Amino acid sequence: MKHIPHLVVGAPWAGPKLGLTTVQWRHVTKVLRMKSGQPVTYTDGLGTMGKGILGPQIIERGEEETVTRPTNLTVAVAPPANKDRQRFLVEKLAELGVARLIWLETAHGKERVANSAKVFSWVHAAVEQSRGAYLMETSAELARLSELEGSVVVCHPGGEDGPGEPDVVAVGPEGGFSEGEIPEGARRWDLGPTMLRVETAALVAAICIRGK
Repeated sequence: MKHIPHLVVGAPWAGPKLGLTTVQWRHVTKVLRMKSGQPVTYTDGLGTMGKGILGPQIIERGEEETVTRPTNLTVAVAPPANKDRQRFLVEKLAELGVARLIWLETAHGKERVANSAKVFSWVHAAVEQSRGAYLMETSAELARLSELEGSVVVCHPGGEDGPGEPDVVAVGPEGGFSEGEIPEGARRWDLGPTMLRVETAALVAAICIRGK
């Protein structure tokens, strides 16, 4: 069966046709060698999914439905040390359907975050690749652990074996959170006996919580 491209087309949608960007059009016609009249799927990144037909730099809209977000989990994480590792983290969390990503400012993590346009492009591509319906939200500013809202579980050695069902899972840098950063009474979750890279720990945490 021939691969059917999945495209993110930003809302609002009006009329029976959706316009594609030059980059999207070049990808489907030059890379995927699609032609007008062939089927595509599409999403607005807000939960609406559709099946349509490719036209000249447009999609002719077809049957559409609204799907449920796979998880409302927020992952708060100290940025990995370089942009390639940041990209890996962003793409994989977006593919898993994580609702939002918050970058953390921590005592042991001094890394810079890629600019918001670059991060959004990683999310966009990951949602198209994974055929998702929701774009993961990302923060432009760094937050502190104490500023996180809702039920938060902190990944930290010596914590509990299970995460429960938190709203937010927080992952520190490879040096870990300092004791002074972790709010008093915060639940702690031990991910195991080995020291994981930031992106590995964040993915393990997201997969375990989403699978509950």
